Amino acid sequence: MMEALAVWSPAPYLNVTRVERENSRWLIMISCRERACCPLGGAQSRSRHSFYVRTLGDLSAQGTPVTIRMRAGRWRCRSKRCDRQILAERLPGLVGPSARQTDRLAEIIRLFGHSAGGRPSERLMVRLGMRVSDSTILRRVKHHTRIGPNRAVMRVTGVDEWAWRRGTKFGTIVVDLERRRVVDLLADRAADRMADWFRHHPEIEIINRDRDDLYADAAVQGAPQAREVADRFHLLKNLRDTVARQLGGFEAPVRQSATEIAAGQDMPEQPTADRAERHSETGERKRLRHHRRATRKVMFGKIRALYDAGSTFREIAQKLGLGPRPVYRWVRRIDMPERSAMAPKPCTSAYFGAFLARSWAEGTTKVRHLFSDIRHRGYTGSFRHPACFVAPWRINDPTQDGADGLAADEEAPASLPLHVIDPMTGRRISPLVAAALCIKPRRQMTTRQIVNVDALKAASIEFTTMRHLAMRFRGLLRGGTVEKLDRWMTDARRSGIYGMQRFARALRHDIEAVRNAVLEPWSNGQTEGQINRLKTLKRAMYGRASVDLLRARLMPLQN
Repeated sequence: MMEALAVWSPAPYLNVTRVERENSRWLIMISCRERACCPLGGAQSRSRHSFYVRTLGDLSAQGTPVTIRMRAGRWRCRSKRCDRQILAERLPGLVGPSARQTDRLAEIIRLFGHSAGGRPSERLMVRLGMRVSDSTILRRVKHHTRIGPNRAVMRVTGVDEWAWRRGTKFGTIVVDLERRRVVDLLADRAADRMADWFRHHPEIEIINRDRDDLYADAAVQGAPQAREVADRFHLLKNLRDTVARQLGGFEAPVRQSATEIAAGQDMPEQPTADRAERHSETGERKRLRHHRRATRKVMFGKIRALYDAGSTFREIAQKLGLGPRPVYRWVRRIDMPERSAMAPKPCTSAYFGAFLARSWAEGTTKVRHLFSDIRHRGYTGSFRHPACFVAPWRINDPTQDGADGLAADEEAPASLPLHVIDPMTGRRISPLVAAALCIKPRRQMTTRQIVNVDALKAASIEFTTMRHLAMRFRGLLRGGTVEKLDRWMTDARRSGIYGMQRFARALRHDIEAVRNAVLEPWSNGQTEGQINRLKTLKRAMYGRASVDLLRARLMPLQN
């Protein structure tokens, strides 16, 4: 009988006095046969004060819940150097102070919660004979992360943003690229907080990031000893977006064919721009906005005319080559709808428009001085926004003529939208598809993609030049030198293509990080993968998880 009872003992220093079946569970009665030691002074007590009963949950036995009812004692501490007078028995290896589950059950709860979450773990553990609520499971997961933080020394760190809500609220994820695991998760995307985080980790040598100015500023402030590396994926993505904007005329919402735009059919006469506006980035955007607005107005007039003539939605869409949604939306309006504008916020320059206009009138025309002034008044955006905001004032100011213009080797107007037909389907190749093909190596293409690339090359010398530059840039990122990068930027500026000139100009603003991207083997691909894992966990918990719970489930299990 004693041997049978000893099998049920959860620890060698505990005596099992009785095992019985109570309703649908096993009830184990145990008592401790060792004296208690004071947790402060360490002295062993010989004076018992009283007894009390602790009820603990334990691992199930063949699917049947097991409950431990332990008769524990309270003892008096007789040490004169100790402030504690009464102490309870400590049960190391079995249960922690004030806990209601044994350590081995708590470990199972944490493993289930880390892998499956709250309610799925609750359902699984009920089937296994261990009834625990989802709140207890999640509390156990978060508690273990707080008491056992990851303090491994990091050398190479990847930083990127993740979305609480797409386009509205963002957080920051930090990944150890050498160990390929999440180090920390921040609830916001702020340069000051990220800089403080870097200051607490002075061992960081390399920071891999995208080309966001926010993380660049945080790295400069918090980790000046680290080398910044621009992510190669984002560099290629920026190049692809540049090619798409160049081929599509900045992606106008409603486009006409290149022949129709060149001939000026149904288009109002465009005002001639002066040299500064024609060669400045802001003036080019202003001209393109005017062009898109005029194109939309012409298309709206055509839709209204066809609808008044009795054509159906489907017939209008087929005649004009549009989708049914804009036709359905526009025929119900008498005039063309205006594009919605966002209300000014402290992160936008328009919020401080009156102050900027007054400062400009008083003679403060240096963007860095204006930027410093609005920063002291609560501006939270980047340096580029006020520079673009005051650029039209500089163009109209004769004393500032050509101050923001392009260099002599960068004089190139924007091209017209490209109109090329897919030879295999007869459909137009969109600028997005053409941009993706422009940066894709030929050996990775399908037969249809090769045919499309050949058609694009035959139709546009501009596409041929951009593809040649894109292939060279892609090769640089896979193992180039700083000298080759400098030559590529020079060739891009002299290509006569406005988009490539603007891309090369943007690379110069972050040239050290771009050079490190060419020389260093590190990439932020592991960080992007962890963000995908984060999205999966967030959606599995219906988007209701706090940042503490997301951090606990993302970080690796610590023993």
